[in-house]
Amino acid sequence: MSKKDLRLPEESLRLKVKELAEEVRFKFSKKGIVDVFDILEDIAFFIRKPLDTYEISGFTTFFNNEFVVFLNSCFTLGHERFTAAHELYHILYNGDLLRKEKLLMNNSVYAHEDEKANTFASEFLMPEDYVKELFYKLVNAPKDKIEARHIVRLNSTLKVSYKAMLKRLVQLDLCDIDLYENLAEYGTLEKKEELREITKTEGYDISLIVSTNISYVSKEYLEIAKQNYEKGKISYGKIGQLLEFINETPEKYGYSEPDDDEIV
Repeated sequence: MSKKDLRLPEESLRLKVKELAEEVRFKFSKKGIVDVFDILEDIAFFIRKPLDTYEISGFTTFFNNEFVVFLNSCFTLGHERFTAAHELYHILYNGDLLRKEKLLMNNSVYAHEDEKANTFASEFLMPEDYVKELFYKLVNAPKDKIEARHIVRLNSTLKVSYKAMLKRLVQLDLCDIDLYENLAEYGTLEKKEELREITKTEGYDISLIVSTNISYVSKEYLEIAKQNYEKGKISYGKIGQLLEFINETPEKYGYSEPDDDEIV
């Protein structure tokens, strides 16, 4: 097995994209925004909702003069966060293409940009210097002696998926590539219970390695719905439908169903 088999980028490309990730991280940290979900909330209309498929992790489109990012929350939180960083790259560096095409389809024309988006996600969520610092602090083992528990310590700290963390360690030569196949098995459905037990034993919660199935829409969506209802622009039934999309009810926001004689 080689790094190409793992679809890891050439080192020259990785280093170029690493610079971009560092610039973006610094840019948003100056605004006090460090989490990738919060960054997407700041620059796009952000939606997380479970789909009945694992074929789509997420996508970005351009609609009504605004970027819209959708993440499929059927996936684990760690997977979602990687997809979020991937889509962040597309907004920041493929914005003109998105404005023109609306969606970047998975074809040869955009394959190189998708490769860069994946590289960006890895560099953004798992900064090289910090990964190495954590590795020597939490693991400090020879690269041919890495175990699943070592990866768990790192992926739990960096809030990424187990498999993404394993690939990153191989990429940075902190884990022997000959160990990859055996270690990767812990990231499969067949061994999910074992990975959860290892995570608990290591003292971490399992939130990153389970499906969230969360329904979330940008705060802007909620505020617009509430304002329109309070101004009488939409009915009680309509706001109920809008809130149902995010698994909430009008009652949560102090709205009660009007009596028949109150309905105009």
